[in-house]
Formats: sequence, structure tokens, C-alpha cells
Amino acid sequence: MRGIDVLMAVSMASHPPRFGEIQAQVNLPKGTLHRLLAALIRRGLLRYESHTRRYSTGSRVFDLARRTLDQSAITRAAKPELSRLARQFGRPTCLYIADGEEVFVIDFEDSDASQTRVMRVWAREKVAESAAGQAIMGHLPPEARKRVGPPPVEMSLIQALGYAIYRGGRSGQPATVAAAVCDDAGFPVAAISVAFEGDAVSAERLHEAGRLIAEGARRAEGNVGTGAAPLEIAGRPHELLSPELRDLQTGRDFMGENPVWDAAGRRLYWLDILAPALRSLDPVTGRTERRILPEITGGLVLSAEGGLVCLGQNGVAAFDPATGDRRLLVDPEADRPDNRFNTAAVAPDGAIWAGTMSVRQKPGQGALYRIGADLTVSRPLPRVSMPKNPAWSPDGRTLYLADSARGKLFAYDHDPASGRLSGERVLVAGAPETGSPNGIACDVEGFVWAAMYGGWCVRRYSPEGVPDRVIHLPIPMPTAVAFGGADLRTLYITSTYLRLPPGFSTLAPQSGNLFAIRVDVAGQPVCQFGTAT
Repeated sequence: MRGIDVLMAVSMASHPPRFGEIQAQVNLPKGTLHRLLAALIRRGLLRYESHTRRYSTGSRVFDLARRTLDQSAITRAAKPELSRLARQFGRPTCLYIADGEEVFVIDFEDSDASQTRVMRVWAREKVAESAAGQAIMGHLPPEARKRVGPPPVEMSLIQALGYAIYRGGRSGQPATVAAAVCDDAGFPVAAISVAFEGDAVSAERLHEAGRLIAEGARRAEGNVGTGAAPLEIAGRPHELLSPELRDLQTGRDFMGENPVWDAAGRRLYWLDILAPALRSLDPVTGRTERRILPEITGGLVLSAEGGLVCLGQNGVAAFDPATGDRRLLVDPEADRPDNRFNTAAVAPDGAIWAGTMSVRQKPGQGALYRIGADLTVSRPLPRVSMPKNPAWSPDGRTLYLADSARGKLFAYDHDPASGRLSGERVLVAGAPETGSPNGIACDVEGFVWAAMYGGWCVRRYSPEGVPDRVIHLPIPMPTAVAFGGADLRTLYITSTYLRLPPGFSTLAPQSGNLFAIRVDVAGQPVCQFGTAT
């Protein structure tokens, strides 16, 4: 306790204190204080400047603070949106939290990648005198709002808009725009804020920024809490990893998903849904590419016309990965702006099957659609929660679909002629010790390979749901699988970093990476939109 008192006395002082000032603060004998200071200096928690004879906070404290932020559910939830908005506005984007009558920055993203190692410091601000504070205050219950400080005059406007604009009271003071990030109960846990320098920033530009920041805050809300993460993560397996399992060193994804093998281009495509970005890998050269996408994109398939089809928050679009050109094809849920596509795959008849989900991950808000080559749309399953990519048996008469919100892998009788589904049955139910089935793929023998979310593994199941094989992984939350390579015997495995529970980023530092392993059975050839096999 005395050591902690000494550390706090130095760290909270308005200036680096001398020995006498510290002693006056903690009221300890000189010998005791000397020993405690020496111990804290040895551990890197304090520094001593011999030429000034003053003590200050050591670098180890900053390391611990950064680790704390890395494990914070709030920072992890908002990180993709901070990165996206920083690139979009070309300026730092900050995440604020409230502390009594003040707000302060706990994380930020800089638009300039060269500045990633620069330490920035933002002063604490009064809640009522900052856009972040006003945005948070606008979502507080009235009784809590009174304790924080006097509400701004425009409180009702902030509530109606969903964001706050604060121009400050001095000439030249930056105008800031912020939107609150709320938890599942609607309570504000943080605010995303961007500052715009100069007096000439127009109201139109600030309101346009407000709408974009509010959308980003709403997307971040889908990552707050445990709604999308498994309730329990299995203990790390003691079994040795296969020596054939490779970490492909493609860079960490926030949430890698929907891998698909392009046989003609001899490359793997996949999505980092929450960056959002299109990723690709040439397995021969090891070259990877990342193209930033304009919206959250959760589904990806190959097109018979060349290029890709991407499915995101604003419908289904043809996409040229070389140029970035995007052409909208159809938007089955144009009337549901709070939904987005979460997955996609192409059936043997060339139709896209794609699932939607709530941006805020509210259960039962999505559906499973079938989109024909002529862009006719039907809805075989009108109510799902978080569907993953469908997969078909080799004869096309069984469709498999995991709903990760329900923690189950379902099998359906599929009529290839009409596309109708019937006979729903549970093939695999998730469990704390195994994880829950997430993204899947079906091999030429009709067995289903499932990324077990929270289970540190990929499992192979027979058409009857009997476990057949386990591939152990160094990461707890694999997200999807796909067969690739010239012989379709390489299994690619994507994973997530964003939704790890606190502490697991240290336990499983490879989370978010792309893995590959050779297997003894081939996958089925990848179908293309618009071409029947």
C-alpha cells in the first residue's frame, strides 16, 4: 500500500516532485521512502532525473496503460470506426469517456500512418463544453444528466440529430463533432469525436460530418458488450498444433470473414468486415493486397462476368478489385437501413444465397435471401439472427447454414429446381468446451468443416453431424473456412481480433491472422454468380 501511495503521489503531482515533496505527501520515514522509490525505479514505474533531482512516472506505466486500453471492450469496439473516420476526414479521430464533470481521450486513430508511433495528448474538457461531453449527456437519463453538469441549451436538438456540434467560445478554437456510443441498454459508454480547425468550417460540413460520425458510433455499438462473442471461450487446448498449420503473415484483420478461392486468378479473396477492406493473397508469391471499401461489406462471391460481387450495408454490387469500381445490382433491404448483409455464397445453379443481420446485432432481424442471375429475389428464410455462409452437399440437395447468434449449425432439405428449403434440423449445437459453429465449407465427400467460434479449432462433421476431425489453432475465435489451391486441398482459416474478451489479445496474439493447412480431402469447386455448374 505504501508503494502504491508513493507511485500515486508522483504520478498525480502537477510537476515532477523532489524527494522532500514526496515525503511530505506520503508521510513516510526517509529510509522507507528511499527503498520504495528505488524498487519502483527498478521496475520502470518511476524515473529519477539526477540533474534535477526530481521523480516522474516511468515508461512501464505507459506500457501498462496501453495494455489496459488494448483489453478494453470500449476501445476494441470503436477501433475500426476510429480508423475508418480518421481516413475519411483526414484528421485524428478520438474516443472519449466521461469522468464526473469532465471527458478525456482514451484512444485515437491518426489519418497519417507515419504518425502511428507519435504520442498525442489531449486535455480534459468539461462535459458541457465539448461535443463529446454533450453527445454523452444527450443519452443520459435526466437524473444522471443533472449530476454531470448543466445541460446545453441545444440538448433536445442533440437528441434529435444523434450527434453534437461544439464551436467553442473563442476565435480560432476548433469546431468539434461527436456522437455517443451506447451499450445494449442504451446507456452512453463513450463518444467518437473529430475536431475541425479554423473558423471557416461551414455548418453544412459539420452536419455532414455529424451524420457520418453518428453512423460510425452506431456501428461501434454492435461491438460493445458480449452480444456477438461467445458467452464462454473454451480453455486453450493442450494438444500440439499441427506442424503443417501456417500463419500466412498477411496482417491482422479486425474481423476476417468470407474467404473465397479464385481458381482463375489463383488467389484467395476475403473480407475484413469492420475495416472495412477487401483482402487478397497470392499463395505462390506471398503478396497480399488490401483495398479499403466504402461501406461495411459482409458478403463476397465470384462473378461469372469477371470480378466480384460484394454485399454490404447498401445492397448487392458488382465490384472490380483492380479499379475499385462498384455498380449496384439490387438492394433487397433498402427499407431496412439498420440491417446489413453478413454473408454470401453461390449455389450450384449460380444463384447467390445471402444473409442479413441487424447492425446493432438485435436477434431475429435478418433474413436469408436467394438472388438469381436475373436479379430476382426470394426469401427462403424470413427470420434469422446472424447467418453465416451457406454450403451445399455435393448433390446440392442439402443446404447447411450456421446461425452464430443461436450457436447452431442447421441442415435443410434443398430443392435445386425451386430453391425451396424444408426439414430444418440441428446438425451441430455449440458448447462451451467446443465453441460454436461459424463459417463453414463442404468437401467432395459431403463432410462439413466448421470454424468453431470460441473453440480454438476447426472441426469436420459427417452429414449426420458426427465429429470426424479436429484442427487445433493458436487462436480462440476462427471465423470462416474455404478450400483453395490448385487441388482444393488447402484449407484457409480467417479469424477475428476485435471481439476477443479482455486478456485474450495477450494469450492469443495471432488472433485476426489468416491461417492455412493442407488436408487430405478436397473441397468442392467454387461456384460463380450467374453460371450453373
